[in-house]
This record gives sequence, C-alpha cells and structure tokens, in this order.
Amino acid sequence: MESHDSSCTTHMRKVPVPGGELYFERTGSGCALIFIHAGFADRREWAFQVAALSKNFDIIVYDQRGAGNSSIPQSDFSTAADVKALMDYLNLRKVTIVGHSIGGTIALDFALQYPESVSALVLLAPGLNGHNWSKEYLEWMQSIWSDPRPDEMTRKFLEAPFYSVCVSEPRARDKIETMTRESLEKALSWKPVEVHWFFPQAILKLADIKAPTLLMFGGKDSQDIKEIAGQIGKSNIAVKTVELADTDHMLNFEKPHEVNSLIAEFLTDGHLIVKTSFRI
Repeated sequence: MESHDSSCTTHMRKVPVPGGELYFERTGSGCALIFIHAGFADRREWAFQVAALSKNFDIIVYDQRGAGNSSIPQSDFSTAADVKALMDYLNLRKVTIVGHSIGGTIALDFALQYPESVSALVLLAPGLNGHNWSKEYLEWMQSIWSDPRPDEMTRKFLEAPFYSVCVSEPRARDKIETMTRESLEKALSWKPVEVHWFFPQAILKLADIKAPTLLMFGGKDSQDIKEIAGQIGKSNIAVKTVELADTDHMLNFEKPHEVNSLIAEFLTDGHLIVKTSFRI
C-alpha cells in the first residue's frame, strides 16, 4: 500500500478529468485511503472518519462529479475512471478504497477494472451492479423525482425506513439533511448524461476480486442492502462482514467510533486471511 508523509494539514485541490474537474481534500500521513461517498451526498459524509483516521493514515476524500465542489457533468463519464484519474494525479500506485452505498458500487467497479491499484476494499452498505432491486426501493426512488423541488425531494429521501435512525439523532440529521438538499439541488441542474460502468453485471464477477475486503452494514438498513451483503459474503472474496446493530444506511454517522475502529483494525492487522462474519 502506498505511504504518504505529511502533516495533519488539509490540502484542497481540483483534479482535471475529461469534461470537468474533481474537488478533493487530503489529510494525514501513512498508507493512502480514498473515500467514495454515497449518492446525494458529498465528501462531508466522511467528516468523522477524516478526523479519526488521519492520525495514522493518508486520507483522501473527494466530491464525485455533480456533487459538492466538483463540476457538473457535461458529457458521459466513468466514476471508476475518475477515481483512477485522482490516483494518477496524486502519483498513487496502490490504495485502500473505501466506498459507501453507491460509493461501494464504484469501489467494486474500480477493483474489477484496476485490480493492480487496490490493496484492500472497505465497503459500507454497498450497492452492487446487477442486483435486482426491490419494488419498494424502486418506488421510493421514483417518488423522490416525482416532485422536483429540493425541499420536498429531501423530505421524501429521508422518510425511507432505512434512514430512521439517523433522522432521529440531531447530530446526524442536520448534517445529512443539509448535504442531501444541496446534492439534490445540484442533481437537478445535470444535463442528460450516461454514467459508464466497466462491469454493469458486477454481481457475476465478484469471484474475480482478489483484494481483502471489510464489509459493514446496519442492522436496520434495507433488505436490498442486506441481500447484497449476503451475496458478497457468499462469493469467493476474502471478506470480513460486520453487521452493526441499531444502525441504518448512515452507519458512518451513527456509529463513527465503531466504524473507525473496524477500519483501523482491519488495515493494521495485515488485512483479512479467512472469511468471517459477526454482529456487534
């Protein structure tokens, strides 16, 4: 894994990518971790992880196209290729990729396309290309876009049962609500573009992932996410699966200490050798 020496100063820059630019922040020193945020979010969702893990690791968080301080997509693009562009810009050859929700989908796409660039994967409530999403999930997504007003979209977004824990905690709710509303406002300004996936049926290619993997999901997350966790757990990936009780889809907000400790232990213990699964 790449190691980077720096002070705890946060460096903020933009990386040129075809048709736009990505905003990123880099903090800490040590082995490099690139964090990929969820949909309708931005780099700020990793605030608790940056604060804790940058003491021992080189932490890189960035805004995906159309989110945060990155540019709005003007043409078709690949999310995994964007991660590779960020790595190349920073002269990183091999890193740990940490992805949440659709960030986990991107992490898996990246690991399949660029296996030589991945030392380990950390997946938080990941999505998975090729998963057959439930009727309930698809109807929820359709309801969000049925009334394109940011406040109304945000309300419907956070009404999902798999956000019930985070919206009940003031510390998490205000931050998540603000981030979601701002992300939805930006999404409404997108031009019609196609997001390219290297492996649109990644579910069929899981056995090809060789990087040791830590997978976490909340006990109160959606049935879809639980099924995906099960699918990844049953694959040939060397995966350590952890269910965090009393958390939903935003487990990195709700149990930051536990999430941070699991990541740090996973990376400092020399990664995973055999499959394990447990609940905490």
